[in-house]
Amino acid sequence: MIKITSLIGALMMTLATIVAGAIGDTKATELLTQARKALGGEQALAKVQGLSCAGTVQRLAGDRQISGELSIDLQLPDKMLRTDSISPMNDGALIVTDQGINGDTLLRHTKTVNAPPGMFIRTPPAPAPGSDAEAQALRRARAELARFAIAMVLTTPATLPVEFEYTGEAEAPDGKADVLTGKGPSNFAVQLFLDKKTHRPLMLAYKGVAPQMRVMTRTADGPPDPAAARAAAEHGAASLPPPQTVEINMFLDDYKRVDGVLLPHHVTQAIDGQTNEEWTFKTIKVNPAFKADAFAVK
Repeated sequence: MIKITSLIGALMMTLATIVAGAIGDTKATELLTQARKALGGEQALAKVQGLSCAGTVQRLAGDRQISGELSIDLQLPDKMLRTDSISPMNDGALIVTDQGINGDTLLRHTKTVNAPPGMFIRTPPAPAPGSDAEAQALRRARAELARFAIAMVLTTPATLPVEFEYTGEAEAPDGKADVLTGKGPSNFAVQLFLDKKTHRPLMLAYKGVAPQMRVMTRTADGPPDPAAARAAAEHGAASLPPPQTVEINMFLDDYKRVDGVLLPHHVTQAIDGQTNEEWTFKTIKVNPAFKADAFAVK
């Protein structure tokens, strides 16, 4: 089951906004310095140029909960690939999705493994190369990379520099948090919540696009027809509603030390105040030796 941790009480935080300016910028620098020290220190964090995170994911899909394996590979400054292997029907069939970015190349791919006859997946179609849709998808992928780097190691990639201001203090039943607002190119914006006692990141809040995927099955007589299944999937993807911008909160906890750096091993995500996804990292490797094709759709 997806568990709502005590940190999710922070959704009900009341934020007292403080006018930012020169004082706010100084406060933000001070708080970031404290936070980076709490995670291992400037020297240790500066050495982190890559992460390989592997574990499990649980997700709400309508009124059902589905689960599977999750891996997220990050190589600063401009490479990230997330791979989900989900069994939506718990029948051995897997939906494997790759999404990420490699420089100026968008990484998107979906496939099924051990799919029964009549099963097809509805996902948004890949944007046409050189189109406005592709440009928007690249901006979203760069923003996802930046948010993940901030959440894990309080680092912003050179490809999307972010400046922070101190914007207030948030209070929840479990304690208080300092709130920093980060802004960058292409209208990038994120709020970073830092625990006032430990100085560790507690939560990121931002606006993003809600994930879209629908799995459907239909009965079939005789052997499966690959062409018919492909046509049905394409028709289903085309009928998906346009992507919706939503309020997303990413909660971070279960910090463990890896190669001298404290890293969150549990991430809970809420969309518009409703918990919808939970990651539990079993292993996190710092600066792994990635293969040459690690950031490519296979």
